[in-house]
Amino acid sequence: MQTTNGISILQIKNTQVSVCNNKKKEELIQFDQFDEDLIPKSKLFSPMNVNLNLKCVENYGNNKIYDINETGPNEQQNKSDQLLDQLNSKQRMDTSLLQVNVMTERLNNQNLIFYAPQYIPDVQHFLTQPVPVDKIVQCTLIKNKKGFCNFYPKFELYFSESLKFLCAGKRQSTKRKSNYIISSNVENFNSNNKSVCIGNLKYGTIENSFYLYDNGNDPNKSGQLETTRREYAVYFYKKSSLGLKSINVLIPSVINGQPQDFKPITQNQGIQKAFSQSKNENVMQLVSRPPTFSEEKNAYQLKFTQRVRAASNKNFIIISNNQQNDEEFILQFGKCGDEYYNLDICHPLSILQAFALCITQFEIKLK
Repeated sequence: MQTTNGISILQIKNTQVSVCNNKKKEELIQFDQFDEDLIPKSKLFSPMNVNLNLKCVENYGNNKIYDINETGPNEQQNKSDQLLDQLNSKQRMDTSLLQVNVMTERLNNQNLIFYAPQYIPDVQHFLTQPVPVDKIVQCTLIKNKKGFCNFYPKFELYFSESLKFLCAGKRQSTKRKSNYIISSNVENFNSNNKSVCIGNLKYGTIENSFYLYDNGNDPNKSGQLETTRREYAVYFYKKSSLGLKSINVLIPSVINGQPQDFKPITQNQGIQKAFSQSKNENVMQLVSRPPTFSEEKNAYQLKFTQRVRAASNKNFIIISNNQQNDEEFILQFGKCGDEYYNLDICHPLSILQAFALCITQFEIKLK
């Protein structure tokens, strides 16, 4: 490793990767694959070089995580097992998109205040309500591959700074494709337990679509409107003209601080149908930011803040469908380590809507 003006430069297969310090503005350039004979990946993603926003990283030589869920006495049921045994497994990077990490003042430009309350009296209400205007919630998502999680993946969400557990989603062993229960308890995914089950993410009848509901009942099985499930969001994926993944998000509009209520009894009463009606003010459309072509790099690229540390085809940015300012975002999701992803959420999304959208990134396979 050599150092130039305080910036560590790592030579990997004749490709330079600049690891930024807090004072310099440099670019994190995508590379194809680690050659562990030259430099172990554990050194590149160690706490010495990259801030993973995880205070509990110890003994970075072994890259093990200990006591990642530091909860109080009233939250002991949410304690995780030791997550992610190692950070040093071999990793391949997506080469279809060059991702540039620019140390901009994007968060300052948006005049956002970090929002991470220590005491949350009603977890379900907190997770399902829109993030307050002019605030940003910074979380870290962890994909747990331990044990049977290879077959039934589990994703856990924490505040990045305090490591307070927020919620977890786990794929269910059903015949239908990609159904997830989202729970406020890291171990309990019983959909009948309304005290912990806060959401259901289901693969849609339309190809490459997902629907997010609360813990209410299926209208085909419920005889009462009061107990019918509420629809929180609809996610659509398609290939763009560039052959890259494009995301459309439909959510209830937020009016006077409250999201509009959708409890569809039939397919003609949901968010998707309401959006198809012209000038419907009860539904808001969000889209993924398209990459721009860099003639210098001869590749398509996206700009992320410093919380995104590694190139991945899971990385994406969500904006409003009519947004012009390329320095602002509503959601930013990107890799920061092996099976670790940072998630930044702004109004009008809720934490639950954002978390469910990120889970779909691991399920979608466009042809």
